[in-house]
Amino acid sequence: MNMKEQDILLPALDRLTEIAGITAKILSYPSGRGKNSDAVIELIKGQQTSILEADVKTEVRTATLDNIILRQDQTDGRRILIAKYIPTPMKEELRKHSICYIETSGNCYIETRSMFILVSDQKTAQPKFNEDTKLWAPAGIKFLFAVLQEPEILNTSYRNMAYASGVALGNVGNFITEMKRDGYIIMGTRLGQPTLILENKTAILDKWADMYRTVLRPKQLVGKFRFAKKEDRTNWHEHTTQYDDILWGGETAGEILTGHLVPEIYTIYSNSDRFELMKRLRLVPATNGDVEILRPFWNQDTAELGHGTVPPMLAYAELISSLDSRNREIALRIKEKYVG
Repeated sequence: MNMKEQDILLPALDRLTEIAGITAKILSYPSGRGKNSDAVIELIKGQQTSILEADVKTEVRTATLDNIILRQDQTDGRRILIAKYIPTPMKEELRKHSICYIETSGNCYIETRSMFILVSDQKTAQPKFNEDTKLWAPAGIKFLFAVLQEPEILNTSYRNMAYASGVALGNVGNFITEMKRDGYIIMGTRLGQPTLILENKTAILDKWADMYRTVLRPKQLVGKFRFAKKEDRTNWHEHTTQYDDILWGGETAGEILTGHLVPEIYTIYSNSDRFELMKRLRLVPATNGDVEILRPFWNQDTAELGHGTVPPMLAYAELISSLDSRNREIALRIKEKYVG
């Protein structure tokens, strides 16, 4: 376990004691090949004790969750995820699989044979982006989207990269420097000329999908709605060709691009006035509605579009990071056919 993980584990256990009155002891730090956890901890409350295998993470992503769920299913030992911040949808998924968790703020879910504790009212801020992590702040996520769509723009002018991604010209140099530093791009040659080459595109795309969902997507959300009439919900696809200012994303894009997904959430990307969209599509506001409207974040003049959908890469990202197994299966079909 490295120092960053230590700086998460110890404060989280101290906060758990403070908030829930549970005494936590670290029994061991497994090491070497085949280790199944970062630490083994014992939780003590009164006369009750529970031993859990802990996964300590500086960053929680969809792949992180997949690995923890897989290990939970393969072993008899109970698992606990410990992190600074865990997105709400991931907390729900962890509880669904009876996997305990603690945030350093004190929010936690502990369910074992001998104890049950759920704390969710402690204020937790999403990780802030400092000067070294601009690439995963909102503007950087926009820039990476353009690069992932067309890696060759890395070998064009900064002005062109700024235009293609819709970010400020002054940010492009910082993004390129950070990508080089993190090994996302390397210097090669083509026809005797120095050339920037995108490395590990699949790994970058999967991280991009998680970061888009948690960092940028919430900022693009206009609101949630529902169809006023049942027949409008049934015939949602008729709007695919009827209006050219509407692009379908998420599950609706999955259905259009593959024909193998019945949407439960209807995702619309549009720059049009919300009230005009509500009128045309016969939508009414609803806090927990199954229709969501978002603003596009990409340069629509340069992005590759599907058939009335958002760019297929974005549809893939929304579905692969949704934590729904049916959506993720469709995401892989989109990736194979459209993304590569």
